[in-house]
Amino acid sequence: MKNYYPLTAAQKMHYNWIKKYKTQQVSGVSVVASLKAALDFGLLKKCIQLEFERYGCMRLRFTKPDENCDIMQYIASNDSRDIPIKDLSNMRMADADKLMQQWAYETMDGNDIPMCDVTMLKLPDGYNGFFIHMDHRLIDSCGLIVMINDLMQLYTHYRFGSDFPKDLADFETVLSKDLEKAANKKRFLKDKKFWDDQLDILGEPLYSDIQGPAILEESRKLHNDKNLRAADIELKNLFVAVKDYYLEPEPTKNLLDFCTNHQLSMTNLLLLGIRTYLSKVNDGQEDITIENFISRRSTHDEWTSGGSRTIMFPCRTVISADTDFLTAAHEIQDIQNRIYMHSNYDPALIEEEMRRRYKTPENTSYESCYLTYQPMTVKMDNPHLENIPQHSKWFANGAATKKMYLTVSHTDNGGTNFSYHYQTANLKEHDMELLYYYMMRILFKGIAEPDMTIGEIIEQV
Repeated sequence: MKNYYPLTAAQKMHYNWIKKYKTQQVSGVSVVASLKAALDFGLLKKCIQLEFERYGCMRLRFTKPDENCDIMQYIASNDSRDIPIKDLSNMRMADADKLMQQWAYETMDGNDIPMCDVTMLKLPDGYNGFFIHMDHRLIDSCGLIVMINDLMQLYTHYRFGSDFPKDLADFETVLSKDLEKAANKKRFLKDKKFWDDQLDILGEPLYSDIQGPAILEESRKLHNDKNLRAADIELKNLFVAVKDYYLEPEPTKNLLDFCTNHQLSMTNLLLLGIRTYLSKVNDGQEDITIENFISRRSTHDEWTSGGSRTIMFPCRTVISADTDFLTAAHEIQDIQNRIYMHSNYDPALIEEEMRRRYKTPENTSYESCYLTYQPMTVKMDNPHLENIPQHSKWFANGAATKKMYLTVSHTDNGGTNFSYHYQTANLKEHDMELLYYYMMRILFKGIAEPDMTIGEIIEQV
């Protein structure tokens, strides 16, 4: 018997993008994971099929929208599909990656159908593995990494006789608990009060664009409102390009050491780098909001249950130019810590409250930048595989409602990858070059001289 459940706030976030922008592409997550080794593809297929049994979120289905455009979710009892294999070994790896990027652009649109595809691959240069493409309502990047490692533990168990992997948390059980928390009236009112208090204290936010104040001025002219504090969202062309920048292991270690020594998270340091750049290019603006994604995986069950747990909240700080770098970092951390305590709240309600209060025009926003920090690498963490070269890569969805979405992740050799996804309707690669260049200058100037004020850093970089 199927149990039907409403969507969680995190799932609603992705579904609302689908409804609003008439595209499924904004809600996909795709990755390739491979080893430079011969694989038993018959055994790998068996392990992938077993993973469908073990990881309930892979069998998630969505019903047809009802008269209110709401949908329900349920878990199919089984999914015994065949797993195809494709041979790309005669290509260059760069060309194979380009082809997989095209696969990542493909939509999974429909009711009561699988929203997860897995393809086994023979890749160039002796690499072999698999490509996974899933609807973002099923899983986030953290959950996908857990799934990849579980799958390969199954493979090494059957191939080499290693221990059978421990059971994963039951997705349906964790989902029920999440929905129960969300339905707690007392908790809901406490969360709502926190977000309402932010607006009571700080008032209406002010848009800051990575291209400077001219963008907000254009929206003010368009709406004939010289006091407008939100800017228009691109609606016609949602296509995004991707520009990656690699930070070497030594400077990466310097950033991580600074965080450790000053009890800061890397996320908050990155937020400080972005907001300082936004302040710099917006004439020293002090009121800056960045949308930050939170993984919400604190317990073992939350880590191993899969599902879409990542959700975004506005990180708004008002930091004056005479605030020193370290104090500014701790101010961001303080607000982020408080946000995390209220991260079961539906962010759509925050947006609705701001529209109610400030009567902002439809399809406008207070944010131009979004951040995800991914501390986990797409690496098969398995003693039987640790000395085998691996090739892994995340792929862009091809469309986004966000003007610029930065994903920061660690590489296998201790470096960091800064992946800038930007809407090509208004941004060019040069804009990303400037953002990365100044972010690095700001961050490394700040960690070298943490007593320097934000204003002094802006002047010197």
